[in-house]
Amino acid sequence: MKTRFVHGPSKINRKQMALKYVVNLGLLILFVACTGQETSDYTVEAIRTPSPPVIDGIEDDPIWQQITPVVLKENRTGNETRNVAIRTQVKSCYDDQTLYFFFLCNDPDIWTSFTQRDEHLWENEAVELFIDVDDEPETYVEIEVSPANVLFDSYIVDTLNIDVPETALFNLEGIRTAVEVSGTLNERNDKDDHWTVEIAIPLADLGNENIPQVTTATEMRINFYRLDENQGKERMYYAWSPTVDRFHKPASFGRLIFK
Repeated sequence: MKTRFVHGPSKINRKQMALKYVVNLGLLILFVACTGQETSDYTVEAIRTPSPPVIDGIEDDPIWQQITPVVLKENRTGNETRNVAIRTQVKSCYDDQTLYFFFLCNDPDIWTSFTQRDEHLWENEAVELFIDVDDEPETYVEIEVSPANVLFDSYIVDTLNIDVPETALFNLEGIRTAVEVSGTLNERNDKDDHWTVEIAIPLADLGNENIPQVTTATEMRINFYRLDENQGKERMYYAWSPTVDRFHKPASFGRLIFK
């Protein structure tokens, strides 16, 4: 059963050398502590599409057939997801005005309890997408979509102290999303197959005080996530560029390359 929801020399004696080493080591430790960790070297290519995909949650548009997906890993360990039944894949493309993303989430138990925009989707099953257009680690857009095509969108301004009600007041005016469920949504006792999410985000909606006008020439950092909890199983967290713990770790975001 399928259900669709559309909606950045002088000589030194040994003591001096040792002192210099200790000072440099201390500065290095301080730098790492301030930045959190080294910047991720993950990159994903967004392919230019000659015609926009139809936002219906279905992967039948010609552009999606041309793209090799990235596969999400277990966030805590960085290990590949060997179980195909719960694997998550993501594809990206773009045109001059819009970014497009397609998530394929294999899932034997598809469910969500949320029905309203900006509810706490991360407490159930959802996919997440973080986009940073100004390479400032404190500011980025967070997007979440549930299997019922409920949307959560927010603008983060302090990654360590997120005021959820305040950030959720932010809305991407032109965003479009669609979900198709291959299975029975919220029927916990049967076996489902997968759900797909298609997202269209106008570049104009991503501008902020640092980068007022976002274009395909803008350098972007990005990460993809999925929250999955199947009946009787441990809750799982997946990421394209793993963060080890909480998802809100901008240093772990990868790079989006416009090809």
